[in-house]
Amino acid sequence: MFHIVALYTGVLLKGALKDVVLTVVSSILALILGALGAIGRIYGGPIVGGAIYWYVEIIRGLPAILQLFILYFGLSQFGIDLNPLSAAVIWLVAYGTGYAVEIFRAGIVDVAEGQHEAAKALGLSRFTTLRKVIIPQAFVSMMPNLTSFLVLQLKNTTMLYLIGYADIMYQARLGADATEQPGPLYLMVAVEYLVISAAIARIGSRVERRIAAYR
Repeated sequence: MFHIVALYTGVLLKGALKDVVLTVVSSILALILGALGAIGRIYGGPIVGGAIYWYVEIIRGLPAILQLFILYFGLSQFGIDLNPLSAAVIWLVAYGTGYAVEIFRAGIVDVAEGQHEAAKALGLSRFTTLRKVIIPQAFVSMMPNLTSFLVLQLKNTTMLYLIGYADIMYQARLGADATEQPGPLYLMVAVEYLVISAAIARIGSRVERRIAAYR
């Protein structure tokens, strides 16, 4: 067991780093699109708001692995061949956006209506009101959900080895096949995911406390 740990620690750490970078990049893009989607759903009228509503429902209603397979394997039937990294980024952004929309929408709606009315009385535009009044206050209530969102995105990377993305799960699978001892390898993967998830939760808690202190 210990020789397997020594042999594969470096490889698995590199795979874990790839997952962390992918999680951060895809989550940033998903949160930007989610914020825009939430604004569109609240203020975009029946057509825009309805389209975003159904997008969210489809993303949240379909199994994650099915979405990934449709994107990577299904599109190839129409001549659209994505490499594993491109498919991974596109799927994580698309999937994450569906959840980020609801996080931002709930946060915006949670801000007291009086804040909207006060900003309107001061002559602030809707964009300025959102940017300077509503969203900063909404972040306090959104932080626990944003932290959970990042952990969810990280967990979703565990499925990417199924399309050939060479992350930590991919390397663990190769190691398990080569050594015929999957237990130590998957235990190492579990420990690394737990450490990363705990780090995300800790950072989220610290950010939440700092935001609340300046509220």
